[in-house]
Amino acid sequence: MKTPRILLIGIGGTYNYGCEAIVRGTEAIVRREYPDADIVYASSRVADDLKRLEGSKIQVIERGQLRRYSAKNICRKLLSLVRIRWNPMVESLDLLENVDAVFSIGGDIYTLNHTTNYSMSFPKFGDAAEKLGIHYILWGASVGPFTENPEAERAFTKHLRSLSLITARETETIDYLRSLGIHDNVVSCSDPAYVVAPGIKANGISKGDKFTIGINLSPLSIGYTDHSEKESIHAQAKTIEGLIKALGGRIVLIPHVVSDFNEGDDDLRYLRKVMRAIAPEHQESLTLLEADLGFVGIKKELIKCDLVIAARMHCAINALAAHVPTIFVAYSRKAVGMCQYVYGSGDWLLPLSEFSKEGVLGEKVRTMKHHQFKIRDYLFKRIPEIQKDSYRPLPRLREVLGRV
Repeated sequence: MKTPRILLIGIGGTYNYGCEAIVRGTEAIVRREYPDADIVYASSRVADDLKRLEGSKIQVIERGQLRRYSAKNICRKLLSLVRIRWNPMVESLDLLENVDAVFSIGGDIYTLNHTTNYSMSFPKFGDAAEKLGIHYILWGASVGPFTENPEAERAFTKHLRSLSLITARETETIDYLRSLGIHDNVVSCSDPAYVVAPGIKANGISKGDKFTIGINLSPLSIGYTDHSEKESIHAQAKTIEGLIKALGGRIVLIPHVVSDFNEGDDDLRYLRKVMRAIAPEHQESLTLLEADLGFVGIKKELIKCDLVIAARMHCAINALAAHVPTIFVAYSRKAVGMCQYVYGSGDWLLPLSEFSKEGVLGEKVRTMKHHQFKIRDYLFKRIPEIQKDSYRPLPRLREVLGRV
């Protein structure tokens, strides 16, 4: 069997620490089976991604998508104004040269957005790869549900049935795919992020004399609410003030996406606004992590927390993998499935809509604090099982790549 050449594609950039973790984790998983695999990552920000992926053996190449003002994009926009859907393929087929398999690593590309809209532009690249005899693999993914948009459900069902392999990272996706009649090409697994820097773990001993709560909030989540950014920031600031009053201790605001080019996807600038909105008398109880530390660097900060509250799912994964009790703040279905997968229940899930309801978060935090050592013991046993699950697709991947 020849050494495979694998193309990783689908993420916007490793400035999102979750995307960085998916890339690093995917490399670790693939190299267990194929130590000399030629792994190529198609990037829209090559220089930045090269820096952030330092230490890996992944080749970073230009993704080469259609530009915003290309003829295709202009036509697509004009057609949308008269309610005609046209989703042209935006990836260059040149990316497929000498490639044996394409891994779609954007974990939640195959979902509806907050307006229940969808696009088939990226899936068309997968269809093109399959037609050329190149295996297209949906890797470590969450899928759907598309039930709120029947047109999307029909389009994605047809596409998903044709794929060489789907590795699904939580039970909600597995169950939903089965409801669509998609199961023969599906393997359950855990998110690749769980196997990144597995040696960094919390020891269960508080690092200071004050109980420390890490909080991650995302500007992206605002799109899933009926509130403006100003209203959301005010409400979240008041909620954090309530935690400080009720529980004392220390709050650390933790960004998990740091972007100097897209404020709407930048946790750091958003958390600065939240911090400024918190009353002066509570500022001494607050710390904001200002440094752009990357996935592994942030994990070293997360283990200093007694518990974590995370809106970004990969921030939650980062903390859980280090055995830190974590509450998921869910604004999409993927967090619901991941919470169920890790904890076996939805007990430690809080819908974003309830985050700022008076007393709701405080009660959940008090309960977790009371059970923190029991939860840590559970994670000590559960996380190795989850990390083992990350490698579950390898036998099936060997079957697929054995036919390259």
